[in-house]
Amino acid sequence: MPETEVRPDPKGAVFTLPAKKGGSVSKTSDRDGKLVARLKKSGLDPQKLLDLALPGTTAKSVAKTRHRLILFGFFLFVALPSALFSAYMFFWASDQYHSTTAFAIRSSDPVAATEILGMVMGGGGSESTTSNSYIVSDYIQSQAILEDLPEDIDLQAIFNREASDFLFSMGTDLPIEDQLDYWNSMVDVSFDSTSSVIYVEVRSFRPEDSVTIAEAVLERSEILVNKLSEANRRQTVRYAEESVARAEARLKAIRKQMLAYRQETQEVDPEANAEIASEMIAGLDQERASREAEKATLMGYLDEESPRIRMLDQQIAALEGQITSVRQRLGTGGVPAGQTETGDGRDNLSLRLADYSDLAVEEEFAQQLYVTSLASLERARQEADNKSLYLATFIHPTLSEQAQYPGRFLYSLAAFLMLAGLWSVAVLLYYNVRDRT
Repeated sequence: MPETEVRPDPKGAVFTLPAKKGGSVSKTSDRDGKLVARLKKSGLDPQKLLDLALPGTTAKSVAKTRHRLILFGFFLFVALPSALFSAYMFFWASDQYHSTTAFAIRSSDPVAATEILGMVMGGGGSESTTSNSYIVSDYIQSQAILEDLPEDIDLQAIFNREASDFLFSMGTDLPIEDQLDYWNSMVDVSFDSTSSVIYVEVRSFRPEDSVTIAEAVLERSEILVNKLSEANRRQTVRYAEESVARAEARLKAIRKQMLAYRQETQEVDPEANAEIASEMIAGLDQERASREAEKATLMGYLDEESPRIRMLDQQIAALEGQITSVRQRLGTGGVPAGQTETGDGRDNLSLRLADYSDLAVEEEFAQQLYVTSLASLERARQEADNKSLYLATFIHPTLSEQAQYPGRFLYSLAAFLMLAGLWSVAVLLYYNVRDRT
């Protein structure tokens, strides 16, 4: 094989030229430069031509360097961080103990047969209990429960008992938003819409602390359910109470008008007085008819100037006067309504009777409306009592005997897969850019 000589071109490209036996490099440099210039004018790459003519020289060395860098990147960015994280998880991360509780919101309202059929066909109970269950679930994951927890439960002390475990401990002097994020990472809430059961799992570094937090969550949830039940009861009864108040006020106003009327007219019941006046007119009219019949009988054999006939005439005239007087008390006859000879229309019993009838009708209507409103209020109270909500606890907070968290192997595997995925994406991007350029 002839010896070869490596020469760079003016732009720094590396190529090899065969050296002649017994020739010097200085004599061939000009010739090589002219050859390179010609190849470039022809649009050819001298380095690629030399790589094709003499394979296994520069290309292999570049490929080896590239592969070594890729393997070094895998070790530096994937293997080493994964090993360090796995060592932390298995030898440094603290044990976490969990406590589980489960409860549901129930209503004291008896379930109808159609609702039972709906639950069997896939419904999860009444709409009210389901919506309230979602409210309680959101409350447990909200900032409100952090503010409502008892003062003797110090979350920072509980979640910082293993301060050396900086990855899973809470930390100190955190804003409320960061405290809420950490709370949601340590307290898992799930709602089963089929059975309407809420499951709560609490994790901490000691089993007693997990039970304490779970009991506090259960207590605050029960208080919230009682508030929701009371608010629902007030909302249901409020409209009925307002209706009763309006009906009562109307009845009192009508009764005041009736009292004022009776004090003004000095009579309790104008209808009774009208009946008495009608009976008086009927009695007087009957007596007058009897006197007129007696007079007609006596006129057959007595003279009009006889004392007996004159006495009957006087009696008939007196009866007619009484009848006219009683009738004037009932009405004014041809005088316009509301005005008599004295100018006071309320002296007529018929006008007073009309006013009294209006007041009596309004009073009766107001009284019936008041009775109906009271019945509606009673029904509303019974309905509110039947729909009261309560918290039914199925699983009381459990005490863990063995640490179940954190998942050391799963965390390590997840970290390795994530770093390996990022490394693979970076290598693919490098090859993609290299092939395009």
